[in-house]
Amino acid sequence: MSRINLAWLVALVFALSMWAGALPQSSQLAPAPPEWRYRRPVTLANAGPTDLRDFQTRVALDAQNFDFDLARPDGGDLRFADEDGRRYLPHWVERYDAAARRAVVWVKTPHIPAVGQRTIYLYYGSATADDLSGGGRTFEMFDDFGRPGLGYYTFGPPVTVMTRTEAWETEAPHTLSVVELNRDGYRYWGYYGLADCGGIGLARSNDLVNWVKWPEPLLNRDGERWPSAQKVGDRIYMIYDRDHCGVSHLVMRTSADGVHFDSAYRVVVPQEAGVRNQNPALFRDPRTGMFYLYWFRGGSEAGFWQIKMRRAWSVEGLVNPASERVLLDVPYELAAPNMMFHDGAYFLSTEVNENAWKTKIYVGPSPAGPFAPLPDAPQLSDNQACLFQHIFATTLHAYICKDTGAGWVLNHRSADLSAGRSARRQLDPGVWTALGGAWAPIEIDEAIGARVALGASGEGLLMTALPGSDYVFEARGRLRDPAGKWGLAVRVQDAHNHYRVEVERAADGNALARVYRVVNGAREVELAGASNFGLDPLDWLKLSVAIRGNEMWVRLNDGDEFAAADPQARFAAGRSGLWVAGSAQFDDVVWRKVAAPEPEAVIGAREQNDASSSNWLGRDEAALRVVADASHRRLTWLAALLMLATLGFRRSRR
Repeated sequence: MSRINLAWLVALVFALSMWAGALPQSSQLAPAPPEWRYRRPVTLANAGPTDLRDFQTRVALDAQNFDFDLARPDGGDLRFADEDGRRYLPHWVERYDAAARRAVVWVKTPHIPAVGQRTIYLYYGSATADDLSGGGRTFEMFDDFGRPGLGYYTFGPPVTVMTRTEAWETEAPHTLSVVELNRDGYRYWGYYGLADCGGIGLARSNDLVNWVKWPEPLLNRDGERWPSAQKVGDRIYMIYDRDHCGVSHLVMRTSADGVHFDSAYRVVVPQEAGVRNQNPALFRDPRTGMFYLYWFRGGSEAGFWQIKMRRAWSVEGLVNPASERVLLDVPYELAAPNMMFHDGAYFLSTEVNENAWKTKIYVGPSPAGPFAPLPDAPQLSDNQACLFQHIFATTLHAYICKDTGAGWVLNHRSADLSAGRSARRQLDPGVWTALGGAWAPIEIDEAIGARVALGASGEGLLMTALPGSDYVFEARGRLRDPAGKWGLAVRVQDAHNHYRVEVERAADGNALARVYRVVNGAREVELAGASNFGLDPLDWLKLSVAIRGNEMWVRLNDGDEFAAADPQARFAAGRSGLWVAGSAQFDDVVWRKVAAPEPEAVIGAREQNDASSSNWLGRDEAALRVVADASHRRLTWLAALLMLATLGFRRSRR
């Protein structure tokens, strides 16, 4: 090496490194988090003798304890956080009426001590905050049956296509990225990653369902995981997680034969202390031919979850961070992006953890968004996640990781694209099982606007998948047949054995509620009954059943409760369900934890955002992101520029 070349290389790297570190603040990769102008302390008091963990508390807002004029008219800017202002707390807005100055919100907190208190904060007054009200994150089970509009494509039943079978596989196959090669007797080549940090393997197929594994791992030394592959020309490009169980980051290798990949990798997204970069997805836009890279950045240690994107005219160009941007940015677990284009729309799939793994898909007009969630989200539940979307001919082939309870498996599901997107909501088979009657989500048009509810007719039970002994089961319902009945069942053994609360319309038009023990299909005994609620069951009513031990407490519209008890304690545990005899509609089904007594929420005085409030929501988060993004930007630019400098040096030697 000549002294001139050495000096040139050192000077170039030094200058470019200084330049990368001196990028202005306006070039931050992550958008500034929203700011809230006001907050109020909320004291959660637990008078019971038991610690409450991951518990939901009802927070009632009115003109005396909340400033409706200072919040958004729909309550979309409400946000709950722990006392330190860093931990986001899930919440669900049950109802919000700014004109009447009344609202009911539920918030889930990790711990309220026995005979003790916990202080959290309710933030409001932000024009830019996303509406994060979500029953799925707040309760053990929740279903509002979606929203009107075009949803995703309808999947067929799942077929398990891969399990742990090879000697080198320390975990089960978790993801599968497929390319069409037509080589060595196989049309489709699939690159699969194991759960956790087990490595990357190869499997091949001619029908996308029956796969033959390559006997040895392709990569299995440095915590490799989650490969995403693209065939470009005569080469296979693969971007994957490296050091997944350490400081995860994204690297690239290429192959000419699909089996033997480069001995050295290239860093695409570098390591960041305290921040995870993983779950890459390569995508080539069929409209423009441009390449896109999507991945997840953040994690519980970082306190945020982002879906990020880069684009370039070549796969190698994705090393350059200049096009990098944040597509989604939330304070709850969101990861595993994957992109598909069909019929003029771009579908960005993600996974969320809402008491179980679920798949949530967004739609947008371009590969860079903006993206909005499809109205039938979540598209997959029951611990189905890490969706890889592949189109071959007119069929969508999806590969999905599924936690069976005994371990992970890799499933295949397909959808006929020629059938179009679903305009009708479907019951989630991972949540519901029909035991008689007819049940289907329907669109209803009311003064509050079009929405979806669950229509029910005939006589039967719609049972949930969630078992339990002591819990609260709630739903809104209304009769469509004045002579009919609707209700809730708890501790369900089957269609013929359970406790059931029935609501009917009395002769005077008022609601009448009765509690029965149903044995072998017959009402064996009436445990309790109450009437004169002053409510008409032809209107929407909220029915709540709390069961604890051999006792039940029943409420309509959060009014006075009445109790029922089974001295035989016939059913100690079971599932829950909706019940109909006649015609009725249901909405906002909730399964939550029970306590006696329930914790109470007391709302304190308003506080205003100022510089002295160091624990204000988003303030530390903004500072952390500035540091993290600056470090990320410097490292990525430095890696890219070192590569360019090295290439330039090599050329100068020729």
